[in-house]
Amino acid sequence: MKRAAWIAAFALASSAVAAGEGRPHYGGVVDGALLGEPVVFDPAAAQTHAELTLVGLVFDTLYTVGPDGSAQPHLALEAPSGDGTKVRVKVRKGVKFHDGSEMTTADVAASLERVRTSGARWALASVASVKANGEYVDLTLKTATPDLAALLALPATAITKGGKPATERSPGTGPFAIERVDAKGRRIELKAFDDHFAGRPYIDKLVLHWFDAPDGEAGRYERGEAQLSSRGVAAFTAAQPKFKADAVEGPPALLVYVGFGRKHADVTAERQFRKALDLALVRQAVASVSSGERVSPSRVPLPVEAGAPVLDAAGKVDDLPAAQAALAQAATKVKALAPANLPQLKLEILVEETRPDDREIAERVARALNKLGIDSVITGVSASTLRDRVKRGDCDLYIGQLAEPLTSSPAWWGAAFAVGGELWAEQKLAAGAIATPDAIKAFGERLPMLPLAFRSIRMWHRTDVRGLNFDASGRPDLANLFYFGDAVKGTK
Repeated sequence: MKRAAWIAAFALASSAVAAGEGRPHYGGVVDGALLGEPVVFDPAAAQTHAELTLVGLVFDTLYTVGPDGSAQPHLALEAPSGDGTKVRVKVRKGVKFHDGSEMTTADVAASLERVRTSGARWALASVASVKANGEYVDLTLKTATPDLAALLALPATAITKGGKPATERSPGTGPFAIERVDAKGRRIELKAFDDHFAGRPYIDKLVLHWFDAPDGEAGRYERGEAQLSSRGVAAFTAAQPKFKADAVEGPPALLVYVGFGRKHADVTAERQFRKALDLALVRQAVASVSSGERVSPSRVPLPVEAGAPVLDAAGKVDDLPAAQAALAQAATKVKALAPANLPQLKLEILVEETRPDDREIAERVARALNKLGIDSVITGVSASTLRDRVKRGDCDLYIGQLAEPLTSSPAWWGAAFAVGGELWAEQKLAAGAIATPDAIKAFGERLPMLPLAFRSIRMWHRTDVRGLNFDASGRPDLANLFYFGDAVKGTK
């Protein structure tokens, strides 16, 4: 639906409430925040909630996942067609990149082909080849893939010009173009793309910040310097903020997890050690680290909405005897875990310093290690340092994030196994499907990472700013924001 038509429908539905308030306006600047510092701008490499939010603003995918979990055409004109292993996607004509050039099926094919060799290759594991063919893109599959459209809606499959890795200067086709990245000032500025095929955004400019203090964003909102706040909830739960505001909450589609590095590879690669830590964690305590939004503890990387079993009370608290038994088994293989050597072992837990909640979460992980007799230290680093050190394996543990469509079980399993370098899910996706009971069993045997909890994001917005919602991956739909009132306002 064209953005103007959507706004008109919204205005009509809200006419009774909005009487006397004026009408939606083009123009203005909206100031808000990201949940941490973005490091990469390439769809195929984006991982964190902040990076995925930006990818969704700057780039488009062939399909999008609707509120009901079904894939809907976006850059594609219709659902994938064909039988068996021969499938084609009809691509929309006239779509422009931010530099004014027209997107072609060659751009689409090259983008998808690159994903097949990237860190997100699990997303297209069932695809053998991709070729441009006139107004279509032809895909040859290794096996019939019923979830293909949903996989082509994942952020990693967004289309870049020439299929090349994107930087902050790369043109996308999305509703906003990156105008400026100020790493020192911890802000990014985006301008509306007039020629976006789905309609120009109503606001002219979007300014997004990131902070290294829990009260940084809330303070900015309270002073009237921002219209959006996702961390102000903790400060405002007892009362409304100074400026009249409403809150919108997304689906619980952000998974917080413990990842493993290779600094003490003999320890962290040992599956019985991972099992011991898994059993020693009090997930209910981890879930209490929130800003008032919904948080669901979990021991598998799959939301309940996607078919995961509900975690009962026993699973939310630690099972220390079982954890100690697992550690004892690990000690028979790893000398550093032997009782006599444990006092000399200290594990490092990395956290991203612009995601303040992660330090509190790491403290819960440290307590679980302490119950096992293992000392630890929490190190706060920049987002780029965290990414680099995790890639090199230069850490013992780290706090990470995954954000996938809430009801897409293949996406969750693919991403979770890939985090730990395990090929199980990728191989299953290449064969066509993943059965949840099989995945739960394989995950429990390998523990490529330790899921802690799924959380939703709640955002406050000034009442003169409307249109805020969330997509199926829990990303705020900032492209549909608009001012509603007698005058266009905004920060500079």
